[in-house]
Amino acid sequence: MSQAPVVTKENDVWVIRIDRPNGKAQEYRCATESQARQLALVLGRPDSGGPPRPGISTSSIV
Repeated sequence: MSQAPVVTKENDVWVIRIDRPNGKAQEYRCATESQARQLALVLGRPDSGGPPRPGISTSSIV
């Protein structure tokens, strides 16, 4: 399971870092703190088990 996103400010840019289960870190950069905190909230949500996103192939219904 991935950890909660961490929001920091670096060189006048807001950075969101998320450590993934595969050991890699994923980063997003935002212009404002508000944008960064809102995105961190969305990225920190657990998978809701909702329908697949468009473009992701699923098994065909026959």
